[in-house]
Amino acid sequence: MEYIHYTFKSETLCIGERIKKGTFRPMVMTIPYTTITGALRTYFGGGEIHAVGWIESYDSKDYLTYSPRDRRTGVSKIPISLEFLVNVKGHIYILNNKETEKIPGRFELRLGALRVKGLGYTQFIKNDVVEVDENQLEYGELNTRIPLEHIDKFLIKPIKPIYGYLLKPVSLSKAVYVKSLFEGSEVFAPWFLTKGGVAHGHS
Repeated sequence: MEYIHYTFKSETLCIGERIKKGTFRPMVMTIPYTTITGALRTYFGGGEIHAVGWIESYDSKDYLTYSPRDRRTGVSKIPISLEFLVNVKGHIYILNNKETEKIPGRFELRLGALRVKGLGYTQFIKNDVVEVDENQLEYGELNTRIPLEHIDKFLIKPIKPIYGYLLKPVSLSKAVYVKSLFEGSEVFAPWFLTKGGVAHGHS
């Protein structure tokens, strides 16, 4: 299978962990499938774009507090504090298929939360195309988050899984939680989806 490798950089990036009734949302230290795939599908169109990603480095963490408004009443709810990262660099890998032909070598889009506040402006640059088959999988810790229904598309085979739930949009106004494999799971997977994958000397 082939995967298109893009590097990205973002001055400020907020992908907040959803905690029920919590007033503080810590930053997810990876780029989940639902976040990057949703952004790419919205921007380029098409339902067969599949991508995962991870953060390689950042300079610092910062915090922003805002009061979301109730859409029906217009009244502000309890203030929520969100953690975000500054000067972020990372990688995404997109499953290569006919729909990915529309994605250019360079593009920009807003990623994550608080886009209306100016966060999440991200620049992507195509690096290379990586080919992997089932004989080239490596044992290690998963470095992203991906719904179980899509792990086959990235040749991921769980050994000691860590499960969680990701919010998956099913329409413009509705989303559902889907059971997913989280970072830290012990897996057999392509080298670029295990912690320290780039350091293995692959390119």
